[in-house]
Amino acid sequence: MENVVTNSQVYEYSVMRYFLLSLLCAVCLTLQTNAQNAPTNKRARDHYEKAQKAWQARQLSEAAIQYEKVVELEPTHAESHLRLAQTYELLRQPILVKKHYAALVALQPTATQSATAYQWLGKHFFQQEKYDSALVYYEKGLPLFQPKSSLYRLTEKSIISCHFALEAIKKPLSVKKQSLGDTVNFLPSQYFPVLTADGETLIFSGLTHERDENIYFTTRQKKGWDVPEEISKSINTTNNEGTCAISADGRTLVFTACNRPDGYGSCDLYITHKQGSDWGTPVNMGEPINTRDWDSQPSLSADGHTLYFASDRKGGHGKKDIWVSSLDKKGKWSEPKNLGGTVNTADDENAPFIHANGQTLFYASNGLPGMGGMDIFISQRIDTVWSEPKNLGYPINTVSEQVGLSISSDGGMAYYSDDFSENGKNRALLYMFKLPESLRQAIVPTRYAKGRVFDKKTGNALGSDIDLYDLKSKEKVFSFTSDPSTGSFLAVLNSGSEYAFYVSKSNYLFKSLSFSVSDSTPSVQVDIALEPIEKNKAEVLNNIFFATGSFELDQKSAVELDKMTDFLQNNKAIRIQISGHTDDVGSDKENLELSRKRALAVEQYLIRSGIQQARISSVGYGESRPVEANETEKGRQKNRRIEWKIE
Repeated sequence: MENVVTNSQVYEYSVMRYFLLSLLCAVCLTLQTNAQNAPTNKRARDHYEKAQKAWQARQLSEAAIQYEKVVELEPTHAESHLRLAQTYELLRQPILVKKHYAALVALQPTATQSATAYQWLGKHFFQQEKYDSALVYYEKGLPLFQPKSSLYRLTEKSIISCHFALEAIKKPLSVKKQSLGDTVNFLPSQYFPVLTADGETLIFSGLTHERDENIYFTTRQKKGWDVPEEISKSINTTNNEGTCAISADGRTLVFTACNRPDGYGSCDLYITHKQGSDWGTPVNMGEPINTRDWDSQPSLSADGHTLYFASDRKGGHGKKDIWVSSLDKKGKWSEPKNLGGTVNTADDENAPFIHANGQTLFYASNGLPGMGGMDIFISQRIDTVWSEPKNLGYPINTVSEQVGLSISSDGGMAYYSDDFSENGKNRALLYMFKLPESLRQAIVPTRYAKGRVFDKKTGNALGSDIDLYDLKSKEKVFSFTSDPSTGSFLAVLNSGSEYAFYVSKSNYLFKSLSFSVSDSTPSVQVDIALEPIEKNKAEVLNNIFFATGSFELDQKSAVELDKMTDFLQNNKAIRIQISGHTDDVGSDKENLELSRKRALAVEQYLIRSGIQQARISSVGYGESRPVEANETEKGRQKNRRIEWKIE
């Protein structure tokens, strides 16, 4: 029915898989010992024969009645207790299952057919968070399974999880989970929340009473979250649309849809882009992202150029694994790569979430020690290697299913879905909590620059190319565009870095800005006015650096000067003047000479880069043309500048 694995579905799948394995094992074992287990009491034997016939005919209710009469007449008949437990499992009556499995292990504590009873009882107490009792049953049952069998490995893993859970609850994290409230949690189930980098928009998947799965969004208000709305009629259909991922600026959406006419497999990933307030028609991402297998649960990097997702395609380490693909310069997605055996296990990994810093991955797994079912883990990318996953701990993870966690860009708040028992039914609700300090230290926080690009003369919004460079490494870290309808943009900035920000559009002068980001600067708000290419129009080169009193260019200036070179090569009819300016510190003569030499250094760099000398001139103005008063360091810094002007 649904196209993604929701909280409830993951839970049901896990329980059903365990149930089928254990029941199959139990049936095989009891068939081997059936002949020697007939009751000694004659009346009991009569009921036993009737019970066996009903069991073989799958008349479960009648079989239960007859087996109950057997144990009433002969309470020590282990075979009937086993059959009753199996029958009540099929009839979904766990209280009676527990009663008869407990009777079986009391009667035959070391018998082979008691293995499944120990396994079931261990699971039962584990789900009630009675880890000491669960451990006792698991440890008693382990020697009764065949080594290396599926149930042996499952029991081994369960024992490890019991030990983990016992230690975890002794050292609980300081977490105060808070529901997002009835306004947001308005559906039978809602799950997989994601946020834009500014934290202003929350997008999530939801299941209606009609079992239709759609994508919803809500925006932050002063007093909380607004009433959720369907994201778009062009995205939501009468079919199911599920787990989604959003780029940092909220303009690129990847989501899951199943069984569509243009689909490649059972579930595929689709992509759509937003312009202004409207989402475009979704497009199947095609090969190599989608295959004939299950491809789902996407997570996008902040710039929308790297995609993490879950898939059960061939070549993985287990059932469902986490995979990653990158967008190349031609706009094509690369062949997905498996994240490897450090992250992925022989069991299920899903619901990846890559933090805005591009280094920290959160995901759900049932293949690692945890509190039960799907737990959330964290792993850090160091160069191309992922660190050993760490369980987020209790009470973030509990015996309930935890999937679909996302972390705010500043690393302060977490949002996730958790199962909630309501009238005996599992209901996935959205929660948030402040991230404990121990986890915050593991996440490099990000900040963001947000604003609008427009024509300086007309005020009209402009869709422009924006490149973000790390000045320390001189590497491009972010490439995106402003919205052509609104001119708006949002760029993620890692704390502790210096950035050069370049805005360019055909027929306009390119604009450069610089940012230094610290923890005390959560965001930078900037509106960018672009000048048309016209005579005497000028711009400041904001990322040209010299040592104090020197005219030698710092290496950090290369990024800016290369951008200037590209601009001149793309606009071959343009001739420019480079002008140097200083503050008023020092003598007029020294400042005039320093400004001239600095402008000349920029001119010579451009000539060495292939720009004809006839297209460039340079001049120094010293301290004669200040743009601000020289009374403060901030003012003096603005006066120390290199400008370029169209001649």
